[in-house]
Amino acid sequence: MGRRDETRKLRRESILGAVTDAIASHGVRGMRVDQVAAAAGVSPPLLYYHFADRAELVRAALEFAHERAPSTGLLAELPAGTPAYEALETALLAELDEAPSVRKFSIVWGELSAVAVFDPDVRPYVNGVCASWSSDVRRTIRAGIDDGSIAPDTDPELAAEILTTLIDGLCARWLAGVLELERARALARAALERHLR
Repeated sequence: MGRRDETRKLRRESILGAVTDAIASHGVRGMRVDQVAAAAGVSPPLLYYHFADRAELVRAALEFAHERAPSTGLLAELPAGTPAYEALETALLAELDEAPSVRKFSIVWGELSAVAVFDPDVRPYVNGVCASWSSDVRRTIRAGIDDGSIAPDTDPELAAEILTTLIDGLCARWLAGVLELERARALARAALERHLR
């Protein structure tokens, strides 16, 4: 990668870091492009050089949050010798964590999912991220069936949809203060046990 490409990549990442911070702090409706540009250390015209419009910036923020979600990284490549059930449990429970970056990206995901209720233009992006996450979970469930850590009669498609939907709901309730973090984690563990064992 050339120096110019590296500079461009770093600038994009800086903008995406700023926009996810803004969404996590103020929501999509409260996000101001000029404030995002200032936080990223770029001018608004330079921001629009990297992202054609506000909608593209929001879409890129969703993908940025998804790529950095703990389960995305943990499910990308299962650790050698670790039963897939254990790897999946670790990955999904990692979404329920007080670490600032985990909270931030969870808030961004929840906010953009809520926006998709009213904005049909956002729905394809949310659907794409959901499909990607479900695919990772399905693949891990299949690996668990193969290694014997997950019940052989488990339906990977159904279980993946149930578990990702459950984690979404638990994250929303935890972030809203409806559930204590440890209770949310206990419910996630119980669901994994029930649907995969």
